[in-house]
Amino acid sequence: MTKEEFVSQLERGALQASALPVTSAILRWTAEQLKRGEPAWWKPIAKAWEKRAFIAWSEAWSLYLACLHYEALSDAECELVPYFPSCGGTAEADPSVALARFLAAPPPSFFENLKSGHRRTYVAGRAIMWTAPAMLFFQRRDLPYYLVEVNAGAGVNLAADLAHAIKGFDSALISARVGLEPRPLQTEDIADRRWLTAGIWPDNLEAIGELDNALDKIADRTRNEAAFLQLAACPPEKAAAFVTKNMPSDDPEVGLLIYNMGTTVRMSDADYAAYSASMAAMLKGWGERALWVEVESVRGETYSTTTQLRVHRILGGQLRSLVMAGVDLEQATYQYSDASAAFLGPEVASPK
Repeated sequence: MTKEEFVSQLERGALQASALPVTSAILRWTAEQLKRGEPAWWKPIAKAWEKRAFIAWSEAWSLYLACLHYEALSDAECELVPYFPSCGGTAEADPSVALARFLAAPPPSFFENLKSGHRRTYVAGRAIMWTAPAMLFFQRRDLPYYLVEVNAGAGVNLAADLAHAIKGFDSALISARVGLEPRPLQTEDIADRRWLTAGIWPDNLEAIGELDNALDKIADRTRNEAAFLQLAACPPEKAAAFVTKNMPSDDPEVGLLIYNMGTTVRMSDADYAAYSASMAAMLKGWGERALWVEVESVRGETYSTTTQLRVHRILGGQLRSLVMAGVDLEQATYQYSDASAAFLGPEVASPK
C-alpha cells in the first residue's frame, strides 16, 4: 500500500461517506495530511501494512477507521471520544485536532490491529440475504441443512433470522449453524464486542443499534442453547476442507448451505479461482443437496456499488452458477433474476 494509493482511496471513501460528517472528515483530513508530505504517523502505519495485501479498494481505509474507532470505544480518555457519537460524543465539531493529537502517540494496540486485524461488519439488510436461496432450495425440498459461513467473525450473520422476522422462513430446518473464522470473535468478550462495533462508522448510530439488537438476541438465545452458534478457527482458503472433514456428506437426509459475505472481494483472481475450485470439489460430495451462496461486490469492478447474490450448485456433476439478485446501494436499485426459482428448484434444467 503506497501513500499515493492510500490517499486516492481515502478521498473516494470520504465521498462515499459524505452523509456521515465524522467519518468523512477523518478520511478527508488524513488524505490532506498525506498529500502535504509524510507525517510522522505514516511510517509506522506503512510498516504495519508492509506484509499485508489489500485487494479491495476500501480495505485499507476502512481498517484504519475501524482501528481508530476501537481505541475510542476502549478508552474513555481517548482524544476521539468527544467527537464520536458512538461514544457519547457529538458529530457537530471538527475532529481533526483531536485526530492529530491521537496520531501523535497512538497506543501499541492501534498498530497491532492495523497489522493483523480483520474488520467484520454487520449490515442488517445484507445479513439476511442467505435466507432467500435457503427458502427456494431447502424449504421446497423439506430438507434439513447445515448452515456454514466463511469469515463469520462472531457469527452474527448466521443468526439473521433470529434478529429479524423473515416472512415464510423456516429456521427449524437448520441442523447446525457453524461460523469459520481465522480467529473467532466471542460476543461475550468485551474486547471482541468492541471490535465488532468498531467495524461500523462512529456516526452511524442506526447501524450500531442494529448490531446491538442482534447481539442481544444471540446472547438471550445462547443462554438456553449453548450450541446455537458454533465457531471454529479456519481461514477462508481451508473452508471447503473443513466441511469435508467435519460434516458428513453421505447422509441423504441432510444438505449444506455454505456462504460468504464480503470475503471473496478481498481475494486476488488467482486466490478466488483456487477458492472456487475447492468449493466445487467439496460440493460434488454432496451431489444436488448443497448450495454455495455468495453475497459480494461485482467481481472485476474496482469501485462497484452493487452487491450481488450469487448462487452455485452441482448439476449433472458440474458446478452451475446464477446471479440471483443485485442491489445497487448508490443508485438504490434492485434486480432479481426470474430464473432463480427454476435454478434452485428440485427439478432444474441446466442453465445456458
